[in-house]
Amino acid sequence: MKATAASITVGDIQVACSVVGEGTPLIVVHGAIGLGTAYMRDLDRWADTFQLVYYDQRGSGGTALGEEKRVSFAGAIDDLDGLRAGLGIDRVNLVGHSAGAILAALYAGTRPESTSSVVLLNAAPPLIPELFQAFQQEMASRRTPADNATRKTIEESPLFQARDPETLERHQLNTFVPFFRDRATIETVTLGFTENTAGNVQAAPERMIGSLGALDPLRTFAGIQCPTLLVHSELDPVPVEWAHALVDTIPGADYVLLEGASHFAHIEDAEQLANAVLPWLTKHAA
Repeated sequence: MKATAASITVGDIQVACSVVGEGTPLIVVHGAIGLGTAYMRDLDRWADTFQLVYYDQRGSGGTALGEEKRVSFAGAIDDLDGLRAGLGIDRVNLVGHSAGAILAALYAGTRPESTSSVVLLNAAPPLIPELFQAFQQEMASRRTPADNATRKTIEESPLFQARDPETLERHQLNTFVPFFRDRATIETVTLGFTENTAGNVQAAPERMIGSLGALDPLRTFAGIQCPTLLVHSELDPVPVEWAHALVDTIPGADYVLLEGASHFAHIEDAEQLANAVLPWLTKHAA
């Protein structure tokens, strides 16, 4: 489906956006910290019902890094709010995936007056220590010796050391192996790494995760006032107990478990996901 490119001034950067479809806008908040929004474009099929606004977060895709100190969840909340205002949206509908779901929930909890609804797809990582440990163990158990050997070979290559975008993308896809139900799917996924992405993707996760404590995320989630849908997948390496904890924390949250799906349900189980989410959005998005 054809996308219209846009560039929105937000603070010290120009945020790169792609707009698909018409109707009520949904801002899509990508996860995989520092990656950009390219991997979320399988949601284009929703554009028959809604307008999808994809944006590359600071230091990813077509959006420059700008001030490095703003690479934090607090900075990402400010960037998202600036994007909302720049798009002329009073109350925003958000769809966040993985770490983008964490960001979307933090935005909803800290900007209740500016949030109309929020959909949290496979929120990760778990922010409860024992569940985070279980998540890491499950991720490791799903990797094979061949996966680890391939990862090592990539990391020892001169192109990896030089932050070559294509090489870093292959490294990231190798990291994502445990997130897919079908390994063959990975060969069809494009992350769209750019020089911006390659320059930031290795440092961004530590910067972002390290900034979470200051926001007291679970307490912030408890302050969400808008309709919220939490979607978890049966085969996701993220423990289902984390999804249950979020449902128990966010007032009035609705919950859907996708049977037989994994972390990238919008890629591997697109129809099941659409059937679960679109009717809810039709009712709640304004």
